[in-house]
Amino acid sequence: MLYSTVENFAYQQTLVAFAGAVCLFGTWVGMRHFARARATEGATRRGWLFMASVGTGVALWASTFISILALDPLLVSGFEPVATGAVLLIAVAACFVGFEIGSRHFTLAPEAGGLAMGVGILAMHLVGFKAWHIKGDFHWNAYGLAMTFVLGLSLSALAVNRANRPVTRWCRHGAAIVFAFMICAMHYSLTAAVTAAPDASVILPAYLVPADTLGIAVVAAVLLVIGNGFSTYIIDLRVRTESADRIHQLSFNDTMTGLPNRIAFNERLAFDSAEAHEKAHRLAAFSIDLDGFKDINDLYGHGAGDLLLIDVATRMRKQLGASEFLARQSGDEFLALTTSSNHPNDAYAFAERISQAFAEPFTVQGYAVRLTASIGFSVFPTDTPERDQLLSNAKLAMHRGKSGQSGSICMYSLEMDDSARKRRALARDLEHAAERDELFLNYQLQMSLNDGKICGAEALMRWKHPKLGMVSPAEFIPLAEETEAIFEMGEWALRAACRDAAEGKIPGNVAVNLSPVQFGRDDLAEMIHGILLETGLPPARLEVEVTESTIMSDQSRGLHILRKLKAMGITVAMDDFGTGYSSLATLHAFPFDKIKLDQSFVKRLPHDEAAAAIVRTVLALGESLHMPVLAEGIETEAQWNFLAHAGCAKGQGYLFARPAAVSQLSTAISAAARFARDSVPAVGVARATVAA
Repeated sequence: MLYSTVENFAYQQTLVAFAGAVCLFGTWVGMRHFARARATEGATRRGWLFMASVGTGVALWASTFISILALDPLLVSGFEPVATGAVLLIAVAACFVGFEIGSRHFTLAPEAGGLAMGVGILAMHLVGFKAWHIKGDFHWNAYGLAMTFVLGLSLSALAVNRANRPVTRWCRHGAAIVFAFMICAMHYSLTAAVTAAPDASVILPAYLVPADTLGIAVVAAVLLVIGNGFSTYIIDLRVRTESADRIHQLSFNDTMTGLPNRIAFNERLAFDSAEAHEKAHRLAAFSIDLDGFKDINDLYGHGAGDLLLIDVATRMRKQLGASEFLARQSGDEFLALTTSSNHPNDAYAFAERISQAFAEPFTVQGYAVRLTASIGFSVFPTDTPERDQLLSNAKLAMHRGKSGQSGSICMYSLEMDDSARKRRALARDLEHAAERDELFLNYQLQMSLNDGKICGAEALMRWKHPKLGMVSPAEFIPLAEETEAIFEMGEWALRAACRDAAEGKIPGNVAVNLSPVQFGRDDLAEMIHGILLETGLPPARLEVEVTESTIMSDQSRGLHILRKLKAMGITVAMDDFGTGYSSLATLHAFPFDKIKLDQSFVKRLPHDEAAAAIVRTVLALGESLHMPVLAEGIETEAQWNFLAHAGCAKGQGYLFARPAAVSQLSTAISAAARFARDSVPAVGVARATVAA
């Protein structure tokens, strides 16, 4: 050990370095605790502050007395046990007060907390020297004491400042270094400030603790600091590990059902596809979608829907075998993977097992609810060598099966991909069809069945694709509704029809179909009103046709919109009457002006007795509700005469006129003039079928 003699002191440099090391480690532990305290609130914050105070206080106490022991006097000496213990309490209390103030949120809180801690450290040294008795007297130098005070206060303020205002994550290490530097600096300043003079008359009390014994206590304190730091590190490591595991679980598991989520599915897909390629196996990916789940959510609420999803996941999980993987994507969609050398047979068998999970009804709020799942699957590498495309293929197969029949199992085929690609291309072209003037309207004349005179026309949208030519409305209208291009297209059709009618190109009223998707538009009635003002068409000449599905999806919204249209004076007709599931209830609930009888009944007249009975019933219903009925699809005079005698007011069909462009409508009107008559022919008298 390195010694030097200064004014009756055997100066031990090694102990000074050890004091700095103890202070550095202890305060570093304390700064870790202090950082935790700053990030928490309430009792947890106070707990971390206490641990920070104990760790830092013990380190300061131990390093202070180690530095005092470094001034090994050449005189007999000892330490008062009570005062020595009091120094430890002062250290812990000063650190707690300093950290408490320093963690507050006023402007100079860190500096104020550091000054409070500095005062405590100075008090520690003062009491510590008071507790140190030697066979002589201490003589103090004012300049050295002043330097000690400045160092203690300023370096404490700087340390807490760095701990409380970290610029980087290394700042708490800087705070510990500042504390260690402070202990060493104060030691040297005190060395310069004190001298010891021997005095044989001084009698030391017998109860003093010898320096060697105090050294043992200091070692115990150092071990306490080390143990505190080590235990904190272990606890912190465990908390971080548990947090990481929890985050990993949340990242890779669906919290509601407990199944793996889409992220976990992607990782499993990557692993299984690589293994299938290596072992020359086949991998099947499945897309599973619940049928009718939205209706259950709407009927019973989302809470009941969540419980149902948990039940569904539990049942499907029970169907899993070795090397089979099930995950939840989102909502009511699930994904699965199976590996086998016998795909697609094993894949189909797996899909059937999943379907079997839905064989028994589920219980929702005490009610038995039957549920099915549409399943689509694709096999790697048979269907595609790209694993990213595998799931897309499975989803495509699922949607294809779902469109045909709920609860179906559908295997991907290349034709589906070609069809989907063509459909996507068609949807892309449809978005710009209106602005490219590819859309136009045809009009089919509507007739009064009693006298055969024209009373109006129905507007029918047509699309002439620049490459494909004429595209069927049965193909592009559903596509427009799916992509919401129907908003722009529907507005265009309304404006064009109202303009043609206002310009006198259409006799009587003009009827325009409204899509169910358009009813999702909040300003639908306002938009129609604006078009009427723009084109100058009287509202009484506009008739809008809606189907039952249009208004049944959201009855309150539908009723609100229809009432607005009625208030403007617009006629509202129910289209395709008789094909819905709640026609009578709909007629009762909504303010319709007219019923359009679906052509599926008209085409079987007059020889089909069942169809004739249904038609008569509908006509009687219309008469009792004071709603005129218009029959669609009239193709023969026999059908015309039957409907006229049964009391049907209006009709349209190929008998009177085929749909025609506005430029050819005058020709169609002239041709239809020959159907005018003064009275309805007697039953059983009919001329040959005429198609115009």
